Amino acid sequence: MGKIENAIEKLNNDIQKHPQDQYRALVGEHLIDCITTEETADKVLEEGKTLEAALKTILNNARKKAVSGCAVIADEEVYKWAREYFGIGAMEVKEPKSANIAETKKKTLKLSLEDFL
Repeated sequence: MGKIENAIEKLNNDIQKHPQDQYRALVGEHLIDCITTEETADKVLEEGKTLEAALKTILNNARKKAVSGCAVIADEEVYKWAREYFGIGAMEVKEPKSANIAETKKKTLKLSLEDFL
């Protein structure tokens, strides 16, 4: 297996240690989505770096923002903290090309109730 596959397997194994933990699954799946290069895979595979430790880092960061024991943190900030723990940069969101949007609009099917009568 290559580095990318090994990094994905490492995170999947960490997720499977606690299969009922949705928080762990969401953060782990986000990190898996970030593994698109061998450079990123190397960061995930780094000795001592674990999903468990990333979750603890996220929890500590959230505690720092808590007011009266309560913290509300946006998903993207949580994911950012996880990426920072592993030293992974922000994901690039690929916007669909406008040509594809126009093509999709052309393929849209328009029906009325009369078509079914």
